[in-house]
Amino acid sequence: MCGILALIGRDPGDAAVVRMRDAMTHRGPDGAGFWRGTNIVMAHRRLAVIDTRDAALQPMHSACGRHVIVYNGELYNDNQLREALHREPSSYRTSCDTETLLELLASSGLEALRALRGMYALAWADLAKRKLVVCRDPMGIKPVYWARTGQSVTIASEIGAILAHPEMPVRPDLVGVSAYLSTVRAELDDRTMFEGVHVVRPGEVLTFDLDDWRAEPARSSVPMAPARSEASATDIRNAVEQSVIAHLRTDVPICSLLSGGLDSTIIAGVASRALPGLRTYCAGSDTDAGDPAAAREVALTLGTDHHETIVGEAEFLATWRESVTQTGLPACTPNEVAIRLISRSLRRDGQVVALTGEGADELFGGYELPMRLASEHVATGNPSPGRFQLDSNAWYATDMKRAVLQPGVWREVENDEEIAGVFERLFDQSCEHATSELDAHLRFQRRVNLTGLLRRLDAMTMLESVEGRTPFADREVLAVAESVPMARLYDPDVADVSQRTKMALREAFRGRVSSVAMDREKASFPLPFQEWMLGARGVLTTSAFLRQLFTPAAIHAVASDTKNLWNLAWPMMNLALWGERWWGKFESMDQILDVKPTRAGLVQT
Repeated sequence: MCGILALIGRDPGDAAVVRMRDAMTHRGPDGAGFWRGTNIVMAHRRLAVIDTRDAALQPMHSACGRHVIVYNGELYNDNQLREALHREPSSYRTSCDTETLLELLASSGLEALRALRGMYALAWADLAKRKLVVCRDPMGIKPVYWARTGQSVTIASEIGAILAHPEMPVRPDLVGVSAYLSTVRAELDDRTMFEGVHVVRPGEVLTFDLDDWRAEPARSSVPMAPARSEASATDIRNAVEQSVIAHLRTDVPICSLLSGGLDSTIIAGVASRALPGLRTYCAGSDTDAGDPAAAREVALTLGTDHHETIVGEAEFLATWRESVTQTGLPACTPNEVAIRLISRSLRRDGQVVALTGEGADELFGGYELPMRLASEHVATGNPSPGRFQLDSNAWYATDMKRAVLQPGVWREVENDEEIAGVFERLFDQSCEHATSELDAHLRFQRRVNLTGLLRRLDAMTMLESVEGRTPFADREVLAVAESVPMARLYDPDVADVSQRTKMALREAFRGRVSSVAMDREKASFPLPFQEWMLGARGVLTTSAFLRQLFTPAAIHAVASDTKNLWNLAWPMMNLALWGERWWGKFESMDQILDVKPTRAGLVQT
């Protein structure tokens, strides 16, 4: 994986560009590049996975010199794409997919995006047409952000690189903050928790004018695969297995995360048959809570070289705080810390790429409670389905926020009307290809939940310079999953709760996957973080930022009963750490919202 950076308009100078680029060094410790053209600067940090030679460094120019690209991702059909270009193999300078992608874009333009199978975020400059195209893969596996920074536009893989621009003020977006309290996600559609910083939506294509940084970008989308006929169990199994095999392409060591659940067991099983001696990794606690026992048993049946990362309270708390500081964002779920610590362990062992199970639940209907609640809501007539999705899964429901937020903050976020409107719009979009109202709710989960999980995976693996790969979050697997009727995915009437979900996926792999994984009920969190949070609750009463957001009564209530109110304490404590990271000791929201940019892009308190 890599970190990309591009600027259009006023050039902030070498020192600033290098500082912004190198804010993403963890994304690419193996090399760095920098290129400047007329009204454009492009820079890159590289994690070498395919063709580790310096010839593959970016920014990369096309053979004709007209096109330049910075790219973060992995194309799993690279060989087929090269064949489609009909070029002599000797004409390529590298064997990496960056060159394939660049030449494909040079020859076919945006139509090339239709052919890509993989994960990607890229900025591609056509120097003749004076355009910069920025796009993100349709599943949203790789992130990319943009903002207006003084007299320029800045595009980057991480928000921190944008905030390091010398003309970028660092201010909270209170609507984004309120959305985080509801969803514990750091993004709301194309909005982030920082004022003026936008995330490119999954599958979105933005085209900027290199000679007019003020102009709004033209927007389009990566074309999705056409609908297919209903998939059989064999079709599902073949699609998943072929995706796992495609995801094994690498020139560096690869391993697989293994929790002992269905999804990770399927992936590790397929991968271990192709790669005997495959290493697998699991996180657990020194209290033996969570996944280790199940993962151990599954690993034994698969014959993998299994490793456990045992986490204690002190390490959890330190890594949590460190991650908020380094990403500049509040954590979403406690699982983030576990993902980072596993990534740290496997990287120390020399592993660079890790397969993970993200995507199976959203594609195949794996969340029992949300699916059951949605089914019950549909039975009542499905009124305001977007608002239902917002509040039924909320950590802080709208009515609660009205009671606990400072009145001025609640007025600023307009009673969450904007957030509810976004959810209704996203649900309407989820209905476009849905076969039933319940199917629309599942498609909403794919669109909203999965994007958040993939952002979490990217952030935590990249902090440890590890490339996370998600075989379930694949265009071919998605096409198969979307063809399966809801009745084959979820049945609320099945007596065994653990068997109500992902029925088609279970059917496809029954007899090929350990009964330990097949019959195991889904576990939410692998670590006993509810108890561990008590060790950090002091931040609730010392945070000046929290006092600007919440009423004194709300802070006191959560601080006094943190263990029992852990679902309220977790987002509140994360906001305290986030506020401390950026706005320190400011004693009023007016001061925070009036922050001016500084040379380093960080607020001086």
